[in-house]
Amino acid sequence: MVIIEKSKEQKYSEYVLWAIMAVSAVVLVIFFAWGYDTPYEENPQFIAPLFSDGLIILQVVLIILCAFLMVGGAINSLTIGGKKNQELTTIADKVSNPIAWGTCFVSLVIGVIYGITFKDEAMIINNQAWQDPTQSIMADICIWSILILIAGTVVAGIYSMATRK
Repeated sequence: MVIIEKSKEQKYSEYVLWAIMAVSAVVLVIFFAWGYDTPYEENPQFIAPLFSDGLIILQVVLIILCAFLMVGGAINSLTIGGKKNQELTTIADKVSNPIAWGTCFVSLVIGVIYGITFKDEAMIINNQAWQDPTQSIMADICIWSILILIAGTVVAGIYSMATRK
């Protein structure tokens, strides 16, 4: 059996992944364990969990951290990372960057076009109509980006399974 040594970056990313999962698990346990079934004062048919703010703060922190690391990774890929490996040997090496950047660009463009087209639509949030065009465009960008990335993931997974030798 051949044991492959993990690089320093792989070890760090594994530690970060385990830390994020542990913090997320603790926040979810607290969210569901204490005060989850607290009735909403204005309408007792709805519930108002006590630790909703903690869950929202965790998601905002994860989004900001992800955006920061994504921009850092993109800068690294375009500057230092691209110069490390000048010789591209496999097809996967040649198409990985264009596919990643292309998917990101296409999903953002489709989201912006769809958002601008339907910017006057009203969103119903907590039984209130919201008609802020900026929020509508941002919501459409997120929704379409997620759908395109999911489709890309499914296609990549099927291709990977179909071409496995």
